[in-house]
Order: sequence, then C-alpha cells, then structure tokens
Amino acid sequence: MRLPRPHAPFLVVARRLASPFFPESCWITGAGLTAAEQGLSLAVRRKLEYLLNWPYCFKCGLTLGPHSQTAGCPRCASRSLTLRCLLRAGPLHGPLASMVHQLKFRRQWGIAPVLADWMAAACRHRPNVPMDILIPVPLHPVRQWSRGFNQAAELAHGVGDRLNLPIAQVLRRRRATRPQTRTQSAAERRDNLRGAFAAVDGFDLAGRHVWLVDDVCTTGATLHAAAGALRAIPRDRRPASINALVAAVADDTPIPDQHS
Repeated sequence: MRLPRPHAPFLVVARRLASPFFPESCWITGAGLTAAEQGLSLAVRRKLEYLLNWPYCFKCGLTLGPHSQTAGCPRCASRSLTLRCLLRAGPLHGPLASMVHQLKFRRQWGIAPVLADWMAAACRHRPNVPMDILIPVPLHPVRQWSRGFNQAAELAHGVGDRLNLPIAQVLRRRRATRPQTRTQSAAERRDNLRGAFAAVDGFDLAGRHVWLVDDVCTTGATLHAAAGALRAIPRDRRPASINALVAAVADDTPIPDQHS
C-alpha cells in the first residue's frame, strides 16, 4: 500500500527542469555550484562523509565515543528501549542538521532523495534484522495540510524505491499535538505524544519486521509512541519486531573536529 505523493508547487517543478542548465547554490553555504554537484559543495560533502561514517549504537542510535567499545552505550545502559533496532544516516550535527531543517521547514525538496540515499546505505550495513515493510510516522492532517507534505513519507518513499520495500500507512494521528520543538524536556515530549497514534484497521503485520521512518530522533518520544500503537494491535496481527530508520539522531556526544 503506497502513500500518495504530495505535488510540488509549479516553481519547484520549474526549478528541477531548469537545474541541468543553471548552476545551483549549495544548500549549506549558498555558494554557486554546477548541476553535477547536486546541491552540495565538495567541502560540505567531505564534512558529511565524516559525519555519516561515525560509529553509533544500533539499539538507540546514539553516537559512540572513543571509549564506548569498553564502557557500552550510555543511553542503552540507562533506558528501557522499545525498538529492536534503530538505524540512522548520521548524527544531528553540522551540515546534516541544516539539511534536515531545510527539508522540513523550507521545502527544499531536492534534499529528500539525498537523505534517502544515505538512509538506504545505513540499511545495507544494518545488523541481522530483516526489513519487510516501511511505516512513515504520520502527521496530524491539519499539520500536514499546513506544511504541504509529510517529510517522513517522502523519506520512506525514497528508501522504499532504493531497497524495493513496500510502504504502508499503518498509523494515523488520533489528535493534534504541540510541535515537539516547543517542549522543554524528555518527559514533556513523552506526555505530549501519549496516545497520539493509533493503528489503522485492516493491516495484518503478523510475522513482519516493520520499520518506522522519520526524519529525526531527538529523545525517542515520537518513535516510542508510534511503536506503542503498533504493539497495541491484536496479538494475531502484531509484527514480529518493531524497528526504526531516521535521517539523524540528536545526542550530546562530542564529535572531534575532522582535522583533529
């Protein structure tokens, strides 16, 4: 079951048609580029490659520091997690954070397929966890109408196309919530999303390994709430495992400068 794609505004379509003939500007620096550079300067690409290759925990997505191999993952040591596996393209730092923000709030449509490429690459290097179906985290209809699109659905479609995986709108928003950016703490984020999601009737996920798809994991509250709705499905239709795939994970682990 595929989600309908939102239609890009006329000016966006016109820009895409014109891009082979006119240089674009870098999404991060604003510098002029050739069409072959596809929105990112070579210097920015080098920074992104450094971020995307940084090791992280496959359970919670937290960036692993130099001593994590012996001390273990700090987030997993102190939390009860609801996901079997969480994969990410990279940490929410530097140019990757800027790209996620520009896709979500500035409608830079061309960023979605680039992020989807990196997310698909993360899936190819995942631990031994099957991938059967992608489930984008839904927006409330009012917010989706206001924004014009759901960034999670765009990313899910991109990853699904690259990995030949089906996408299903298994979840819906039961109520509108405050934007998570307006909450102050992890507890507030959890309270804000409690009961916000519900499973749509008619889906049989028995035996399937499902993957929630979203743009960012900050505290994990959104993914936790969405996973809770999937676990509430009757046992005979419940998935075999619930996992998540995001473009970026926010954490406080310091990442050394690329040249240090």
